[in-house]
Amino acid sequence: MYRDWSVSRAVRYLIGLEKGYKSALDGGYANLSALAKLLKPTLDALLGQDVKHSTIVTALKRVRGRFYGRRLATAQVIARSKLEAKTGLAKVILKRNRTSLRIARDLAIRVRGFFQLLDGITSITLICSQERLAEVRSEFPRPLIIGESESITALIIVSPSIIEKTHGVVSHILEWLANREINVEEVISCYKDTIILVATEDGGKAFDAINELITDCRRVVSRA
Repeated sequence: MYRDWSVSRAVRYLIGLEKGYKSALDGGYANLSALAKLLKPTLDALLGQDVKHSTIVTALKRVRGRFYGRRLATAQVIARSKLEAKTGLAKVILKRNRTSLRIARDLAIRVRGFFQLLDGITSITLICSQERLAEVRSEFPRPLIIGESESITALIIVSPSIIEKTHGVVSHILEWLANREINVEEVISCYKDTIILVATEDGGKAFDAINELITDCRRVVSRA
């Protein structure tokens, strides 16, 4: 399978498997010569040939160029985004059937304040203020309730409309949080709005992390 691949394709494949390599190229601080030496034994085995060091370096330069272009486009969107946090939220997870879906949709119309409905294949997740949790919970037969949490923070990112045509913006934000060991419980994306739900105990850390990302992206854009 791999023997028919070009060196460039094989390099892209290996970089995609290792997050550290990808981050180094994406950030522009990778030592291409050293990275080529690391990749060479695997490339030789993968392609069944003795791949020249210079050929690997050239392939890495192409990959880096692609990453930079995508990173700049992503950075331009994030740099123009605004962030706010909403605390004091709760989450209810329901079994999905006609009854739960009908009640949930009715609540989406009636409940005041922050309310989000995430309709999945086998479950429904409702996000509401803690003050409305008892009201929301009481509407459903107990057997339909799978679980709930009373400590949720929503990080609301409002981006320019170009986010719809820019690849990788949300995934970049999520990767940024994951690298800082922040668990994301739910993600809601609607046009220009991206809502990321985390446990309240991670709310401050997550808010600071995304603020740091926005600042970093503004720095990248200013240097472009």
